[in-house]
Amino acid sequence: MRRLIFLILLSLSIAVPVSALSWAYTFVVFDRNAYEVLDTIIDEDALGDVIGEVGTTVNDETGRYYGNASNGYPIGTVYREVDGESVEDVIAVEDGSEWKRAEYRFEAPYHSRDFIQFFGYSLLGMGIIMISATLFKRSSLYKKEE
Repeated sequence: MRRLIFLILLSLSIAVPVSALSWAYTFVVFDRNAYEVLDTIIDEDALGDVIGEVGTTVNDETGRYYGNASNGYPIGTVYREVDGESVEDVIAVEDGSEWKRAEYRFEAPYHSRDFIQFFGYSLLGMGIIMISATLFKRSSLYKKEE
C-alpha cells in the first residue's frame, strides 16, 4: 500500500504542466502586418477586392506564427479591401456571413520560414530560367549562322 501511495505521489509531482496562451484580442496577419479585428461590421457594398486569406494558425503554446495567420479565425478566412481606406491601415475580415473591420496594430515578427519560402521561390525561378535557356539553345530556333 505504501508503494502505491508513493508511486501516485511521485507521478503527480512529475506531471507535465500544460499551458496555453490567452490573447487580449483577436488578430489577423496580412502581408507582415498584424490587424486587430474589431466588432464593427462593414457593409458588403463598402468592400473592395479580395486581397488574401488566413494561411496558418497561431501556436497556442508558444505564440509563434508566420505568414498570413490568425489567432481566432480558421485557415481559409478571406480578407478584403475596404473602399476609401488604405490596406496598410484597415482591412475587412470574413466572420461567418458578415465582414468585420480590422485595424493595423503592429508589424508581425520576422519568422525564419519567411526567408525559406522566399529562397525556395527564388531557386525555383532560377531553375525554370536555366532549363528554358538550355532547351532554347538546343531547339532549332537557335541556330548559329555559319
